[in-house]
Amino acid sequence: MSQRIAVLSEHGPYEVVIGCGGLRTVGDVIPSVTAADRFLLVVDQAVAATHGAVVQASLGQDRVAGTVEIIAEERLKQMQAVEMLWDSALAAGLDRSSAIISVGGGLTGDVAGFAAATYMRGIDYVQIPTTLLAMVDASIGGKTGVNLAIPKSDRLGKNLAGAFWAPKMVLVDPETLETLPVRELRSGLAECVKHGVIADHGLLELISSRASLLVSGDVDAVLELLPRSIDVKRDVVQADERERGCRMLLNFGHTFAHAIEPIEELDLTHGEAVSIGMCAAAWCACRVGLYAQSDAEALVALLESLGLPTVLPQTVPIDSLCLAMRYDKKVSGDRMRLVLPTHDAAVVRDDVSQQDVHAAWSRVMPVAG
Repeated sequence: MSQRIAVLSEHGPYEVVIGCGGLRTVGDVIPSVTAADRFLLVVDQAVAATHGAVVQASLGQDRVAGTVEIIAEERLKQMQAVEMLWDSALAAGLDRSSAIISVGGGLTGDVAGFAAATYMRGIDYVQIPTTLLAMVDASIGGKTGVNLAIPKSDRLGKNLAGAFWAPKMVLVDPETLETLPVRELRSGLAECVKHGVIADHGLLELISSRASLLVSGDVDAVLELLPRSIDVKRDVVQADERERGCRMLLNFGHTFAHAIEPIEELDLTHGEAVSIGMCAAAWCACRVGLYAQSDAEALVALLESLGLPTVLPQTVPIDSLCLAMRYDKKVSGDRMRLVLPTHDAAVVRDDVSQQDVHAAWSRVMPVAG
């Protein structure tokens, strides 16, 4: 039996459908959410032979106009990837009555969604996330985008070009997590912790009490976690779809994370970067009197119990990280907007000094010797 979570959007309502074995029934479900009968399948190369093949078989050869495999690496998440999808859509004969279906993690969904939002000024789009992180966060809310090169730097700015474009459906099949590397599973749990901190402390208690089961991918524990975490994301994006107000709270940890995630030498997944970013934000909140040290220590302990990093794997010049943060989307004028935790929830602040940000980075640097 599937669980359905309705999401309201300015582009029209859609549902997040959660159910084991959902990939095998995509072909039957698709007609209920889109009139399209020709699809471009955009698949993470890592799951093309497994989950991608199941989706393709369910849709049938007549409806799959073309398949494109994406290498899910941040350095490749640039406009060239979107242009490749535009070219593939044209070559496959897709028109405005066609649709794009993405199968993979958040990166695949971001690129495919941006292509759908901009191809012929917008065509239908279906998300089939195959990572926990994408299931609870990236696939919901209509954000799509790619990275841009930061001027006078060899680094990329995270998701600095993009569009809001809601999917027609998000199909979540927990069985796909059985093939997910444990490192990626833990990365998804970081986003669930984020949801708990900003909106649902009961979710934090659930994660804490099920930590070992969740890290092992226990299906029952995951099925308990998914709707609880998705509900938080749904409620926030419905209240503020275009990130003019409370949706900014979903960026808890991300302004710090986006400065370190593109650094190849650190070899961090998105969730690992967010974990470290949440710790930095927590220590920053302690500095400005919003958060008790005991709360910050409890957050660090929870993340560590999930096998997530809470300090950087190697030292990085803090001045360069502060510069990268200035190119984050949440900077307004010369003011950096940070999402900082409080005991009960989180708040957006634009008055945090560079000294406090610098001190926060210092707390997540590895100890020498």
